[in-house]
Amino acid sequence: MRNSKIKLEVTNMEAIHVQMLRNYLNTAQLQLYVAHQGKVGPDWNYHIGKPKINRLYYFQEGTGTIRIRNREYSPQPGQLFLLPADVEITLSTDKANTFRKFYCHFTLTVGEVHLFQMFQVPHFVDVIDRAWLNERFLKLISLSESHSLTSPLQIKSVLYDILTLFLERAQLQGIDEDWRIDAVTPAISRINTVLSYIDEHLADRMKIDELADQLHFHPKYFIQLFKSSIGVSPIVYITKKRMEKAQQLLMQGEISITDIASQVGMDLYYFSHTFRKFMGLSPTEYRQYWKNHK
Repeated sequence: MRNSKIKLEVTNMEAIHVQMLRNYLNTAQLQLYVAHQGKVGPDWNYHIGKPKINRLYYFQEGTGTIRIRNREYSPQPGQLFLLPADVEITLSTDKANTFRKFYCHFTLTVGEVHLFQMFQVPHFVDVIDRAWLNERFLKLISLSESHSLTSPLQIKSVLYDILTLFLERAQLQGIDEDWRIDAVTPAISRINTVLSYIDEHLADRMKIDELADQLHFHPKYFIQLFKSSIGVSPIVYITKKRMEKAQQLLMQGEISITDIASQVGMDLYYFSHTFRKFMGLSPTEYRQYWKNHK
């Protein structure tokens, strides 16, 4: 019985972490700074003091060590490492067998905060389809050197592919002390509490004063903190979450529009108006569109 309880608690914790990460990824901003490949020199041995960018290192050959958050690793060919921003990192390679790797530097922020400050994930994953990831990095490098009109959009697409692979592999590797809400500040921890509260009360008529009271903050300060952490105001975020839930309910088919409006905390008229503004279709039109295209 005790083992079953522990397993249930871990499963529940995993579900909470994944949902919180989904919330942040919805509003995250991605920016690539450099992408390259090559073999490091024998003097590749230095300390990085809390850089303001994230790094992805995809190792091809060589031996050496990486120290992240006071944990030391010996990267192997086929491993993809994430070196998060604002964390002290020490790098070294064996002079007789230096690393060859693909790498990129990027930021992934929610408001003014680095995503991997909010969430700490495993520092590396084992790549199964190495040919696919080789191709993605080569594409990213090529795009980073391109001056085409659409290259900024394509760069984000390819980099999101790589990050998606990392997060999916990290999730499959399981929940442990490396996969959690990092909560580097009490403010971020409190915002996480509010996001969970919002998810659980979408059917209620939430007010800013009510949300601010959850944290014992003045409403004006709460709005500023929320926007700097999430990237949008509380009202915009709540409306977005309500419309996402409404989309899911409309796709189920059997629930009336009036009941859906109630389940997302709106009267029928305001719900219909907001949904059309959000989706470009009325709730009835959206449901019909879904039936015709599913």
